[in-house]
Amino acid sequence: MTVEPTPVTVFTGFLGAGKTTLIISLLKQLPKDYKVAILKNEYGDINIDSALAAQNSSNIAGVKEMLNGCLCCVLTGQMRAAIVEIQENYRPDRILIETSGSAFPATISIQLRDLAKEFSDQASGQGIRLDGVVNVIDVENFTGYADTSKTAALQAQYTDLIVFNKWESVSERQFDTVWDRVNDLNTDTPKIKSNNGTIPLDAILGIDSRLGLAKLETPTHQHDHDCPGHVHDHEEHISEIETLTVKFPKKNLDGQELASFLKYIEVAPKDEIYRMKFIVRCPSTALPMASASDSAELCTYILNWAFGRYEFTLISEEAAVALLDENLAGIGTVMVGQGEGRRFRKRLSTGILGDGVIVEL
Repeated sequence: MTVEPTPVTVFTGFLGAGKTTLIISLLKQLPKDYKVAILKNEYGDINIDSALAAQNSSNIAGVKEMLNGCLCCVLTGQMRAAIVEIQENYRPDRILIETSGSAFPATISIQLRDLAKEFSDQASGQGIRLDGVVNVIDVENFTGYADTSKTAALQAQYTDLIVFNKWESVSERQFDTVWDRVNDLNTDTPKIKSNNGTIPLDAILGIDSRLGLAKLETPTHQHDHDCPGHVHDHEEHISEIETLTVKFPKKNLDGQELASFLKYIEVAPKDEIYRMKFIVRCPSTALPMASASDSAELCTYILNWAFGRYEFTLISEEAAVALLDENLAGIGTVMVGQGEGRRFRKRLSTGILGDGVIVEL
């Protein structure tokens, strides 16, 4: 019996563009018996988004995290093993790959194409096919980060579908500016607006990946790397982001450090910090948007912060136990630009949050 290869959809986009939100919205549209496995790549060492996705859908057969590096560079050798593990353990109907915010999609596409050929030759039942690459663009902040990140511009070029996200809060003129900028980068690829982070399921499934793959055949400038076709400067790429891990130990806290952090997220410089992701345990009365009716009972929340916008999501205690050590009141990552890690480590561990926190670079 011939086993059809498992379709793979890759999501790219800069830090905070809304990739996880888009994936969650798609999962909610799937038939109940359609199972998806997620391969999640992140620079930090905390799998917060994976827990958030798993909590929001019964369609998830399994989640595999690849942390502390970029899938297109540092972790290239691990992709094969991750996909084999997913196929053997979960046998999903589809694999969704959510890349890190600075991942270069061309190299990932090449790897997936090569793996598809390898698995086909082996006839191992682990066959895959690249169904398409989706690039998510944060319209509100694109003109800023596209100027500072070469990879962000490349993500908009090597893709099969471009999703304009977070456009609702900008003026028509601002949107037109971003549309024109993206069109200058990529005229041929289909483009769609999200509706508050949601797009129709049929816009994603069955994308014609020939558009993105065709661009891979004629790279404009090629360097001598371990991965053929890698068309950007490896060292420059991996140094675009520095990640700080911030921990709030219970034994050192009287609650003031965590309270200081919850206040800081409202004023954190959005032109200096790319992204913050945290899991914190506190009463809802301690949250920035607390009201008089909120409870003083301890609950666990996931914080997603990007470019000054933030959201707290309540998670189950089962998920909280897996993510948050019993000795911690909170843990998360702060992502800043290259060369800014040491400065922010000092700022966070002294003047802003205090000596009771642990900040690791």
